[in-house]
Amino acid sequence: MEQKPAVPSQPMDAGQFKIGMRTLTGAVNIITSMHAGHRYGMTATAVCSATAEPPTVLVCINKLATTHNAVSKSKVYCVNVLRAEDWHLSTAFSGAQSGDSRFKNGNWTRLATGAPVLIDALVSFDCRVVKTLVHGTHTVFLGQVEQMVIGQKGKPLLYSEGQYAKLASLTLGEPLPEGLDYWGF
Repeated sequence: MEQKPAVPSQPMDAGQFKIGMRTLTGAVNIITSMHAGHRYGMTATAVCSATAEPPTVLVCINKLATTHNAVSKSKVYCVNVLRAEDWHLSTAFSGAQSGDSRFKNGNWTRLATGAPVLIDALVSFDCRVVKTLVHGTHTVFLGQVEQMVIGQKGKPLLYSEGQYAKLASLTLGEPLPEGLDYWGF
């Protein structure tokens, strides 16, 4: 016997989808690229590992972002995973500053691909694009990792519900902070 959904099914609109996605907590990264002698960068949470063999990192970039064109043309990018104390870099790369002025903060270098690498990041993955998938407003870039730099220790910068957060460590048996449910793990 087939059960009906508890909530009537309605077509998903972009506004509803964005509200739902705001609840998905993600690590904050700065995606960088280099093209025609210019550095490009943007803040992104749409990043994940794709495979370990070969080491591959996936990023999703809006086609309207200037970094998108740089990655599309140069076929290189670097994923710089931010530490909690680097929230100001995330803000700068998410639109508070533009162009090369964003790179005035932080300690930047380059590795194999030439994309800017943030030395102080938790980790930086220097990637060469091996596949792309264009879908809707974004392009999914699969980048094979050519080099990796493990930077400073720290907790990752997280983003959820329109604000920055940092990871809190919990010990088994320790009372959970108010508002969290215990799932028995």
